[in-house]
Amino acid sequence: MLYFFNMIKVDQTEIEERMKVGVLCRDFSGRLCYEINNFPLEKYKETKRALVKEFGLYPFGVTTYGLDEAFQSYIRGLKRIGIEWDVWSGFTIVAKNKRAENIVITMAKYLESSTEI
Repeated sequence: MLYFFNMIKVDQTEIEERMKVGVLCRDFSGRLCYEINNFPLEKYKETKRALVKEFGLYPFGVTTYGLDEAFQSYIRGLKRIGIEWDVWSGFTIVAKNKRAENIVITMAKYLESSTEI
């Protein structure tokens, strides 16, 4: 089951437990995101490759790898998606436009149902 936390009062322990699995939320720009907190950087590339293959994504722009962040943008038709990792948020899938919101939700369901990732 996917959880979406918006500006509603929710028990903090429920949020902390859910963040270990993944949560749908909106960033400060209003973009839909799926975040998995405490996700190790070592699993970023493997998970990114699995999503790219499963959802037929094409790289868009430059891949960035740093000590505390990694991110790559992708397109599928008119949908733009970011697959990112950083030390603060963990693993994140970002809908970079409104058209991509449905694919972010589908990717979140895929990750939550996957036993390999």
